[in-house]
Amino acid sequence: MVKKYFYFVLFLSLINCSLNPNSKFWTKEKKILVDKSSEIVSIVKKNKSLNEFNQNFKISLPKNLKQELNQQLNNDGYINFDANLEKISKFNFKKINSFSNFEPEILLDKNNLFYFDSSGSIVKFNSNSDLVWKINHNSKPDKKLQPILFFGISEDNLFIADSIANYYVINKNNGELKWKKKHSSSFNSQIKIFDKKALVIDMENQLRCFSIETGELIWSVKTQGSILRSQKKQSLILNKGRVYFSNSIGDVTAVDIQSGKIIWQTPTQSNITFASTYFLKLSDIVSDEKSIFVSDNNNQFFSIDLLSGTINWKQDFSSELRSALIGDYLVTISDDGLLIVMNKETGQIIRINDLLKNIKEKRKKNYQPIGFLIGKFNIYVSTNNGRVLVVNFKEGKIEKTLKLDNNKLQRPVYFNKSLYIAKDNSIIRLK
Repeated sequence: MVKKYFYFVLFLSLINCSLNPNSKFWTKEKKILVDKSSEIVSIVKKNKSLNEFNQNFKISLPKNLKQELNQQLNNDGYINFDANLEKISKFNFKKINSFSNFEPEILLDKNNLFYFDSSGSIVKFNSNSDLVWKINHNSKPDKKLQPILFFGISEDNLFIADSIANYYVINKNNGELKWKKKHSSSFNSQIKIFDKKALVIDMENQLRCFSIETGELIWSVKTQGSILRSQKKQSLILNKGRVYFSNSIGDVTAVDIQSGKIIWQTPTQSNITFASTYFLKLSDIVSDEKSIFVSDNNNQFFSIDLLSGTINWKQDFSSELRSALIGDYLVTISDDGLLIVMNKETGQIIRINDLLKNIKEKRKKNYQPIGFLIGKFNIYVSTNNGRVLVVNFKEGKIEKTLKLDNNKLQRPVYFNKSLYIAKDNSIIRLK
C-alpha cells in the first residue's frame, strides 16, 4: 500500500511539473567557459597572407545608425545589443539525429520565442524565458521520425511546415490546432507570410502558396529540379508584392505574389550537372529593397537587381552564411573564416580579416562558421564545433572565444537582452 502511494505521489509530481508554465525548464545558469586554446598563435610566415586585405583599417558605424532588422528581407542588420556574455543556461531535449543536415531557426515574435524539440513538440517562451506552453500535434509514427520544423507567423496564426511533409496552422496564443495537411513532398525552407498566404519551398524545388485559413494550395511555381540535391535550406524574401526565392540548383526567381506568375529568373551557375547540384549550397538571400545579395560554396557572391534580375556585380569567394546590410556596408564571413566588409553598391572590398589566423593549423578544420549576428560593438559568430567567436567589429579581431559545446551551433538570435542559439539537443541562452 505504501509503495502504491509513493508511485501515485510521484506521478502527480511529474504531471504538475509538465503542466505548470512557471516551472523552471532552463538549467541553472553557469559561467561561460572561455576557450583559451584558440588563442595560441600558429607559426607566422614572413609574407603576409594574400587572403587578408586592409586588415588594420578601422570601421566605425555611424552614430545615428538605426536598427535595420527586417525579417521579410532576411536582413538582421545591426542589433543595438552589448553584453559581456558571462552566463549560460539551456533548455534541454532529446538529441535530434538529423539536426546537422538542416538549418532550423528560432522564431521571434515580439515578446515570445518559438522552437521545437526532438519529437516535433512546439515550445513557446515569453520575454522572461518562462515556458508558456508545449504542445505536439504529431502522430506516434511521426514523432519517432524527429521532424525538423520551420515557422511563419501571421497575427494569431503560427504556420508550420516540416521535414516529413506535414504543414499545419495552430493558434500562437494557446497552441490549439486549426488544421493539418500532408504534402506530396517534404519541406526544407524558410517561410514567409503575406496577406493570409504562406509561402514555402518544397524538396521538389517548387514554391508553394498556401491559404493560412484553410491550407488549400492557391498556386505553385515549378523550377528546374534535380535528382540529386543538397539538404541546404532554401531561402525567400518578400518585397513590394513579389516573392524572390532560390532553389537547389542556384536559380534566383522573382514571382508575383497574387498570381504566381514568374517575372524573371536568374541562374547563378553556368555548368549544372546532376552531381554538382548535390554539393551546391547557397546562402540565404538578403535584400535592401533595391538589390538581392546571395553567395554560394562555389566561390561566387552576387548582387542582383531586384526589379530586372540583372547581375550588378560579382565577387569570387565562398560563403554559405547569411550576410548583413548596415548602411552602405555589406558584412559577411567566408566558409574559411574570412570576415569581409564590402560596399554594397559597388561590391568593392573594404576590409578582410582572417578570424582563424591565430588558431593552430591542425585545429582550423574544426572551426567552420555557421552564422553571425552584429551587435553594438561586436560580431557574434557561431561555429560547427560549439564555439562562439566574439569579434570586435571596428578592428576585425577576436576578443574572446566562448566554449559552449562540442557540436554544431545554429546562427544566434537576439531576444530580450540575451543571445539564443539552437543545437541538436537544446536551446542555449547567453547573457
